[in-house]
Amino acid sequence: MSGDFDSFARCFSLPYELETIDGKRQITTREQLKVTFDAVHGHLMKQQVTMMARHCVSASFRSDNEVAATHETRLLSRDILVQQPYPAFSLLKRGTDREWRITFTSYVIVDSSDLNGALQAG
Repeated sequence: MSGDFDSFARCFSLPYELETIDGKRQITTREQLKVTFDAVHGHLMKQQVTMMARHCVSASFRSDNEVAATHETRLLSRDILVQQPYPAFSLLKRGTDREWRITFTSYVIVDSSDLNGALQAG
């Protein structure tokens, strides 16, 4: 929400695979990730989102270095729900530097073609 791309980018491994109801895409460069980040951030600002509340629904280790997790996101403008909560499934892997990073996310957003479009930007 703060627009801090550098902190955001540290959470992802490249290549990063992203899926929405509109299709899959692979982000292979930091520049592509920045375009997507800017598009999603712009969408959230346009919707006057003040909080992106994420709740972990489930998480489990697939191996010592991989976690599969599902979370639900609620986008709020002050105390008003901007759109219906939506689920996302992610894979996180621990790199050789021992840091955890997201390698894949599948979003199921059925009520916002604008947000799906922002996620596909790049």
